[in-house]
Amino acid sequence: MFVFRGDIPKLEVQWSPVHKNKFITWGPDIRVYEVINTTVSEGSKSSDTSKGLVLSPNSAANLLATSSNQRRYVKCIDIYPKPESEVMLAIGDANGKVTFSTFGLATVNNTLAGLELGPSSRCSRQCNAISWNPVNYNLLACGLDRHRSDHCVQVWDVEKSPLINAELSPRKPFFDYGIGETAISLAWFNSSPHVLAVGCNSKNIRCIDIRDASKLANVTQTKAVYGINIAVYNNNQIVSYCDNSIVLWDLRHLEKPVVTLTQSKRVSKVQWCPTRHNLLGSLQKDTMAVSLHDMQQSTDEAEPSALERTVHPGQGNIHLASFSWHPTYENRLLAISQTGNICWILLIILLYVLHLFYITILGVLNDYFVFERMTLNWSTNSSIAWTFGKFNLKYISDKDLVYSSFEDISTIIKMRAFSQYGIKDFAENAKLVDDPIIKNVWNWLDLNRKVTRAGIVPTTPNIQFPGIKTVLGLDSGSSMPKSELKHVQWVDIQGTVKTYRSLARDNALFLCDWGFDRNNALHISALLRKLENENAHTRAASIAIFNLRMRDAIETLNKGAIHQPSLSMIAMALSGYSPDKSSMWRELCSKTREKLTDPYLRAAFAFLTSETESHDAVLNEVGIPLEDRIAFASIFLSDIKLTEYINTITDKLLNQGNLMAFFLTGLSSDGVPLLQRYLDNTGDIQTVSILVLKTIPREIVHENAVMMSWINSYREMLNQWRMWHIRAKFDIALKAVKPPPKNVFLSCNYCGKKICLTADRKEKENENKKNVLRVKDPTENESNNFFKFTSCPNCQSPLPQCAICLEHLGTAGAKLPLTKTSGQQSNNAYVTGQDANNFSYWFSSCTTCNHGGHSNHINDWFKNHLECPVADCDCRCYSLDSTSRYCSVTAEDQLKNE
Repeated sequence: MFVFRGDIPKLEVQWSPVHKNKFITWGPDIRVYEVINTTVSEGSKSSDTSKGLVLSPNSAANLLATSSNQRRYVKCIDIYPKPESEVMLAIGDANGKVTFSTFGLATVNNTLAGLELGPSSRCSRQCNAISWNPVNYNLLACGLDRHRSDHCVQVWDVEKSPLINAELSPRKPFFDYGIGETAISLAWFNSSPHVLAVGCNSKNIRCIDIRDASKLANVTQTKAVYGINIAVYNNNQIVSYCDNSIVLWDLRHLEKPVVTLTQSKRVSKVQWCPTRHNLLGSLQKDTMAVSLHDMQQSTDEAEPSALERTVHPGQGNIHLASFSWHPTYENRLLAISQTGNICWILLIILLYVLHLFYITILGVLNDYFVFERMTLNWSTNSSIAWTFGKFNLKYISDKDLVYSSFEDISTIIKMRAFSQYGIKDFAENAKLVDDPIIKNVWNWLDLNRKVTRAGIVPTTPNIQFPGIKTVLGLDSGSSMPKSELKHVQWVDIQGTVKTYRSLARDNALFLCDWGFDRNNALHISALLRKLENENAHTRAASIAIFNLRMRDAIETLNKGAIHQPSLSMIAMALSGYSPDKSSMWRELCSKTREKLTDPYLRAAFAFLTSETESHDAVLNEVGIPLEDRIAFASIFLSDIKLTEYINTITDKLLNQGNLMAFFLTGLSSDGVPLLQRYLDNTGDIQTVSILVLKTIPREIVHENAVMMSWINSYREMLNQWRMWHIRAKFDIALKAVKPPPKNVFLSCNYCGKKICLTADRKEKENENKKNVLRVKDPTENESNNFFKFTSCPNCQSPLPQCAICLEHLGTAGAKLPLTKTSGQQSNNAYVTGQDANNFSYWFSSCTTCNHGGHSNHINDWFKNHLECPVADCDCRCYSLDSTSRYCSVTAEDQLKNE
């Protein structure tokens, strides 16, 4: 009678340790596969994989042999590890016997094929573990269940021990150990092939030396005795498991575990990766992923830790049954998945009905490569390098085509800096950027400065660059000044349009660059001609319409039809305009205006066909720049609607971190939150720093920590790119108003006071003339002779000596007395500047050994030497200065590199 238990038989997979393209699977039956590469090279025909088992898009497996002996109850298998041997398996059965099988693939000289070894029938019990010795290939270790009169560990020498067959009687194994005990798992040490680690009795792990069984190499008490596995690269690392705990041991300190990793489910397998140091793979029951534990060893007293992640080598939602690391291919593993329980039950029922008790389970196999945790390095020169396995590095420079897809803002910042962006004026900065928003901001700042300096638009002490809300009086939350309502007549046709006028609105129009006299035909004509020369015919036509000049708009469109013929049809349509709201022209144009592709034309027809005074279609036309929409609103919206519109669009731009919000709010130190939001969105530290530097008073900038952090970050970027000349110009602009305090000076080694001289010491200088050495620079004329002090002007102690010329070092003061010459009234004249502070006579010393001398002498010395000029000093002073080997990168250098 067939009894169904409802359990799925165990499935296992194992790569061959000596055949790099072969593996076995076993459960109710045993199969041997050979892996073939299915990658199709360019120009070759596709591979025929119809007969193979697909493992991955690049590999498949051909079945070489199978064994389905139902009288055998397989409990464990290990593949013979001897190099250049055929595939031979040592199979441990439920009765304790070990059978050697080659599936007919072995050579005729293999005498082990088909034979058995193991305990006698009276000592029969289950074989729990089996392992070939990785060095001494003739030794095979077996771990058995408990028997009161037999050993649980048996080591057989397959070349010397007689084998069990029909004629021979069993003899003792080469080595045995543990009478009346149970061996649950075992493993050999690679570096010590005579030592065997055994998990015994669910109580302890023992390290047994087969040369002398009476002496245990090591032992520890633990319940984690399952799945003992020893690391390939470090034989001191042992791993085992029990229930939902994975335990890592160190053979040198086996008394306690190194670390215990608690898992969410019961552990079913652990295995060290043979191609990676400290990488452990584990599998839990009823999971679809293999857990990877990257063991991080610590050199200090802190406990080791594990970086954990999971990989999913399976397909769909099928649970994994087992996995196996490839012995040589880096990070490659083979995973096998169980079929579902429902399918298994149906298969059992079908076999029972057909009286077929031979069961074959085909698991799903997947050939999988584990991607490494990459060590990514992104250099300041926009080059990216990362690890690709153990022996390779991948590299991408900013000149590669793929780099453009990264949208790296630093490359844009670098190119702008080479073009002197930020160092030049507002209008020039606008020409150096491609971003339309940044371009508009610089153009608006240029316009703003012109109208404020001309006194057209007033400013406040706190805001040097006022915005629309500033001039309208809306920045403080108050209401804007009341406007005057005017009905303005069309210039060329009948009809009037309701408009609003006030001084505040006029100031807003100046900030929008609409600050022309709308009643003056010459002013408007000049603006239209300017826009036509810029090939902005549609903008010119819409501005003419918004200023109620229909004829000018039609003429402008006809001129633009030379470059864009469709504009002539638009001009023809405009010529039929009628202010009558019930006209057929208005009805038809309102229905078809959305089909127009040009935003200015859509806005113009929306204005002409508007049924209400809100003009929402014009104000919400995002294709039109903000300044034109604000100018339109300043003319045609009432005070209440204008206030609502400006507040709404301001809040929107502030939330977006759009720099065009400054057009409405004005640019002052209160704009730091907006700049920070823009920086968070774009990473453009360059534009933020330059805007702060160009628009906010230096005193405020120097006192604001946030602004200074932006500026210092940008300066550091320029330094890392070796763009020192550009950074120096940036510093000059930064320090233009508030020079930095002097924080470096020379002090006497005896009294500790400053050595440099000032004018208030004139009397003391005259008293110390005996300590003054007269120095003449041969490149200067007689009138430029100056004095250099060779002793401290305070305590008269001598200054250090130059290591080259052995003369006392000296320093020129800010003001030094000159000898009396013709044309001078007295000998109390002073000279300042470069002549009195020639760099050749400055102090120059090494910060490591503190030796030095005159700057010109030191420079000459290190042209031919690397070591310090002082005897018995082996300091390599010059090599310590890394920047001395580099020069500032210029735009020409950048072009050469490209």
